[in-house]
Amino acid sequence: MSTGPNSIANISDFAKDLLYEMRLGKDRAMSDLGIGKVPIVFIAHSMGGLVVKKAYLLGQNDDHYRDIIKATHAILFLATPHRGTHLAEILNKILAVSIFTHTPKQYIAELKRSSPTLEDLNEQFRHIAPNLKIMSFFETLYTSIGPSSIMVLGKESSILGYPGEISKSMVADHHDVCKFTSKEDPNYISVRNALTMIVNSVTETCKALSANRLINYSELNLRCVIARTLDVRQTVEGHHALECLLAVSETPEDDYIFFLERWMSGTCEWIHSDKAFSTWLQESRPSGIFWLHALPASGKSIMSAYLIKHFRHIGVICQFFFFRFGDQTKRSLSALLRSLAFQIAEQVPEYRRALLKLSADGMRLEKSDARTIWQKLFVSILFRLDLTTPLYWILDAIDESDSSQSLLELLSKVSSSKTSVRIIMISRRNVALSSAFSRLAGSVPVDIISMDDKVGDIRLYVKNEMQYMHGSVEFRSRVSHKVLERAAQNFLWVHLAMSEILQCHTQDDIEKVLEELPPGMEPLYHRMEANVARSNRSSDIELAKSILSWAICSRRSLTIKEMSEALNPDFSTILDLRHTISQVCGQFVVVDNKGLVSMIHQTARDYLTKTQNLRCGVDIAVGHEVLFSRCMQTLLEPQLRDRLQQPATSDFLNYSATSWAYHLNLSYASSENSLTLLVGFLQDHAVLTWVHYLATSGQLKSLAYASQALALFVQKKRRLDSGRIPLLHRLTDLETLELWATDLVKILGKFGGTLLEDPGSIYGLIPQFCPISSAIYRRFGKEMANPDIVVSGVSSTTWDDSLARVSVGNDIQAEKVIASDRCFAVLASNGTIAIWDAMSFEKKHVLSHQEYVSAMGFSNSGDMLVSCGFRSTKIWKVSSGRPIHSIANPSDTKALNVTFAPDDTFMLMGSDDRHVRRLSLDMISVGWQILDPRILQEDSALDGARRNSPCCMSFNSNLTQVAVAYRGFPLSVWTLDRPKLLNRCKRTTNHGRRPSNAWTGVDRISWHPVFNEVIGIYSDGFIFKWQPLHDDNQELHTNACEIACSLEGTFFATSDADGNVKIYNYQHFVLVYQLCWENIIVSLAFSPDCRRFYDIRGSTCNIWEPNALIRLSDTDERGSETASEAGSTTLASMASESHVNMPSPIMALATSDRNFHCAGSDDGIVHLLDRAKGKVSELWRSANHMAVQHLEWGLDATHLAYAEVGGKIAVKCVLPPEPPTKTSKWAISSVFDVRVQIESGGISQILLDPTSQYLLVSSNISAQVWSLETKEIVASTMSKTPGISQRWINHPVFKDQVLACTSLTMKIHNWKDLVELSSFQIETSVPTRLSSDENHNHASRSRRSSVGDIFSPFEANASIDRLMVSQDKSHIMLQSSEQQTAHKRIKNLCIFNLASFLDDSYNTSRLLHPIFIPQEIRARIEIPLGILPKSLLVFLDQDYWMCTWRISEDSKILAPKRHFFLPKDWINAEALSICVLTAGGTFLYPRNGEIAVIECGLEGSEMVQC
Repeated sequence: MSTGPNSIANISDFAKDLLYEMRLGKDRAMSDLGIGKVPIVFIAHSMGGLVVKKAYLLGQNDDHYRDIIKATHAILFLATPHRGTHLAEILNKILAVSIFTHTPKQYIAELKRSSPTLEDLNEQFRHIAPNLKIMSFFETLYTSIGPSSIMVLGKESSILGYPGEISKSMVADHHDVCKFTSKEDPNYISVRNALTMIVNSVTETCKALSANRLINYSELNLRCVIARTLDVRQTVEGHHALECLLAVSETPEDDYIFFLERWMSGTCEWIHSDKAFSTWLQESRPSGIFWLHALPASGKSIMSAYLIKHFRHIGVICQFFFFRFGDQTKRSLSALLRSLAFQIAEQVPEYRRALLKLSADGMRLEKSDARTIWQKLFVSILFRLDLTTPLYWILDAIDESDSSQSLLELLSKVSSSKTSVRIIMISRRNVALSSAFSRLAGSVPVDIISMDDKVGDIRLYVKNEMQYMHGSVEFRSRVSHKVLERAAQNFLWVHLAMSEILQCHTQDDIEKVLEELPPGMEPLYHRMEANVARSNRSSDIELAKSILSWAICSRRSLTIKEMSEALNPDFSTILDLRHTISQVCGQFVVVDNKGLVSMIHQTARDYLTKTQNLRCGVDIAVGHEVLFSRCMQTLLEPQLRDRLQQPATSDFLNYSATSWAYHLNLSYASSENSLTLLVGFLQDHAVLTWVHYLATSGQLKSLAYASQALALFVQKKRRLDSGRIPLLHRLTDLETLELWATDLVKILGKFGGTLLEDPGSIYGLIPQFCPISSAIYRRFGKEMANPDIVVSGVSSTTWDDSLARVSVGNDIQAEKVIASDRCFAVLASNGTIAIWDAMSFEKKHVLSHQEYVSAMGFSNSGDMLVSCGFRSTKIWKVSSGRPIHSIANPSDTKALNVTFAPDDTFMLMGSDDRHVRRLSLDMISVGWQILDPRILQEDSALDGARRNSPCCMSFNSNLTQVAVAYRGFPLSVWTLDRPKLLNRCKRTTNHGRRPSNAWTGVDRISWHPVFNEVIGIYSDGFIFKWQPLHDDNQELHTNACEIACSLEGTFFATSDADGNVKIYNYQHFVLVYQLCWENIIVSLAFSPDCRRFYDIRGSTCNIWEPNALIRLSDTDERGSETASEAGSTTLASMASESHVNMPSPIMALATSDRNFHCAGSDDGIVHLLDRAKGKVSELWRSANHMAVQHLEWGLDATHLAYAEVGGKIAVKCVLPPEPPTKTSKWAISSVFDVRVQIESGGISQILLDPTSQYLLVSSNISAQVWSLETKEIVASTMSKTPGISQRWINHPVFKDQVLACTSLTMKIHNWKDLVELSSFQIETSVPTRLSSDENHNHASRSRRSSVGDIFSPFEANASIDRLMVSQDKSHIMLQSSEQQTAHKRIKNLCIFNLASFLDDSYNTSRLLHPIFIPQEIRARIEIPLGILPKSLLVFLDQDYWMCTWRISEDSKILAPKRHFFLPKDWINAEALSICVLTAGGTFLYPRNGEIAVIECGLEGSEMVQC
């Protein structure tokens, strides 16, 4: 969803969109949908009902939609807010259950009770409603909103009350009133029956009306049009999915209106008589660019507005963008491309559908740079659409963009578009642009015309203005002549001159003005500034300077209200600021139709900032310092945190929160006041309130801007201090800023998702998870009086860059890693490919190719993966992990590279037999076909070169070229569309010359994703990038082994033989990050968002998220946001270095009833944690360094059993020192030590009996009981159903008994001989509520049968994830899971009351009933951790928050309470599987080879009523 403060759409917009789609929508074959030719029935949910009503109204009087309106027979409303509601909060909650996230939008105001929009809609609709059959369904259940539940819409708002309306209740909440679980769902039956009745009625009516027509209505296909925009999830969600994908909060419509209002009828029309322009507009013309250039202030933007108006008038598809010099948010290329994409999606259904698919796949482009957006949205999608009409883009003031030359480089790709794209670009002319357009003409047709000699518009403007001046015709003619004589084709000069002339009252005054008006803009500005300084009081001059400073230096244009708040501390309340601006600022500042304050023109800004000795002049750096101070003043307001809880906050607060870093970066670093303000802000709770606000408003990327600004400020400050007396250096303050520069980017990277979900977590939770040396922990974690949680046991003192570490298995070599948006895949030497979730790092699937795999790759959509072995190629469905195609490979070939086409319709494979082959996914049966036998067939010979088999190949991003590298032959690039050798890579000598035989073998290559350049590693380890078309070559002298380029091309990463990773800026070859760690790296990959990278070392894949990548990835255009006019720092100075010490991970964890616990590591060490002393001691270590697989304390807390991977099992007697001293050690003695024969699957569990006399050893097929005294097996049993998951626990009451559990059964055995005493069947169909008298006759209990309250029936082979006796000693908890569908694993939790096991009648099998847990609670449980006293269920939810929920018979369902979260870099499957909750409510969690101890007051939890 949009992160901006205002929505750009309302109900009327959605209704028009619906009508447009129904009228002009096409199917996949580009055929008309035919909507309106047969009867239509609308089914509309929530706000979608209002959209349908509005569309039906709008279509009444529009001939274009007459057929659709006539064909509409009925509407079924599902929970539609016809009368709105009296609370805006409820409307926000409607959106919360309907879309992803929400910010205040215009339609919220429209949906308020008694809003003019709803009253008008209902008043109009009631007059035409009798023409329709109307049925209204309303909800009856509360809807879960976060931690609570509400009734979203009452019956009174969901029913129209019209005569003939049929209404019915639905047993559903607002979210599920339009969802049905099955055909037997009562809600589904109600809607189906209503629809059937309507269909039958409409059919009979149609038959009656067509009795005399030759129409066979028995074959009538009555279409129930459930339009894309009917349901809220289709109207609002579809629109806002685009906003969310593209981060567009406003359209350029306001800019268009601003300039169009300044257009005068008759002007700009000369463009139509221009022959070049007329020819350029012809339908048959290919894609091309038309450059209109003119002098400054000559009406270029007015021309842009006129062309937009003209294109709209003639009905062509037109998109536009105005670069604005005074608005930083409208200067970046990414903002331009996102805006164009949004506009195209609103007008082109095919493109809209493609973008909605990207949004549904989870893609977000807010933080992507222009190259990525261009490649993903334009080259890969738009340019592949074959539209019947051209697209027209109008780009105004490209010279005011951050990088006009980069824009032109991107636009060179429009020549590849199937649809004609005509681009009109308007700007000033300069040498750089002229040169760039000349280069562009080599790729795209470019037409250029100048507006400099078009004086007719100025003459027409003057003539029109003269109508408002009194005087004789002769006098007005003379004035016109003098104005035109001095105009020098400058529209702005004429406008200002005429404004001053028209204010005169006498002819003499006009004559005087004409005499004094200087020619040219600079003299005119000088006169305007002198008038401002001369005509105002001293207080007004200060006010004028302040307004000018804000207009010149603000990051974006401020509104009148924001400007008023910004001025308020220094100037008393201004009664009419709009009027005041016009009075005190002369004509320098304008206020547009939306109330935005800006400079009249960039030339005026340049004059006031660059001209010396002006009384009203503005020093840029000083101005930014003043604005920075004002922003700080707003953020330091004492009551700001309380104000955030109120519905409305200060308009200026948003600007202050998002812009202070911008102003800091552009102010003088020598300012002591700025440093003092910064330190005060960062040491005050205001910094947390600031983060809270950013999270609430969805603008967390400002943390990255602030981090970068702080780092640059410190660097510039230290550079200035080098020439000052050391006593004047504020070293402590600078250290504080440096620490916060790191903290802010780490908070964004590690806790960004949590903050968006719970902004308040910044106060009591996040500081506790930060390292003890961090600034945020020192100030707000360590010194907190009553913290919400206490985290201990983690020895790390500083932030680390490691996010996670996963393994393909011991003794298996990982060979390659690739990444998509949602997951990453690791290829192992045994031919398997493991896929992990990129967020939770949970292993999703293991794909077995069943042979060695030499190449693999993800599809561009990320939903497919291809793997190439020697014999076959397999294509896998990522979501299910199952192969969908298997294709035979050509014999005796090895794939070196396999790549999907940008649209995923085919693949190319390059192999070591020097052929490129193509596989069409539409014709799999055809198999691999050689693309062209001439490709890669070298004929010419080179001195000293021997052409052998290629060592690597790489295709460029659009699969038009292939690079092939050899060890004994030069790197070559071939074109694929027209097969030919494009070039060979020759290496430059030290003297800068390239002899014909100067070539070097190449070991690794990769293509830049945007520029057609190859980046690679020579055989001597030096890095190079090479442009094969122009033969440009650049080298970096380093020693590299592996190389990878980021997907948007901003960075590339290398590794060396020592295991170090270096990340460079691609364009400048500048180092931005270095990671120092041991172990050789065999593969590197970036994540698609470029915030992290992956490397392969041995059997492990490491995931890294360094500050440098987060900071640079979360700033627009990789730093344009903080580009400084007062001085900048190069990327080299921002390079950071990280050293890693990765401890062995914890593999097993055991707790005791005492205050100590044990952990076993992957390298065979067992540690003991004494929580009372906060001390960790090593108990012993494996002689063979074998991983500790299982640990188990005896109930006496003195015996500890453990099992190693190799099959060794031992029991130790562990006694604390008596008396305890600082130097005393624990007494450890061996009780039992054997090595068992490992069966299939290995040891699955060990368990000590309550007396610590026996040890149970379980595997997948058997269980053995060993006597610790005799060291012999005293009992054993073989599984009757091998492969069925089974777990064992001690009987909670009888010490001589043990329980064996599967997902469907629970059996009681004797400990000594494993004789089965009793068996229970677990009821999995219908749960029961708790009985207050603990009556165990479950069959007589009342049953709940409503949808969602039944357990999912589990198969016998479901795995047992957790089995435990609860901490309150009153329950047994069993969690099982199974792969129910291809897309998800279903988990089931059963909780049994211990009273169920106390009955002595063991002779007959009985049914074991789980305690009733509501579906809405069960759905949230990811990992159950236990039950504390007073029946308090503790669990981790699906977002890994620690939650509590009280098990109760109360009919009111209480929502779980969230206490704290696990940071995302803590999440991994191994740690989650062994984390433990102690009897006292303390949570133990493995973290980087240690045990994190989290203490929180769980026992006193209060629930919230749903």
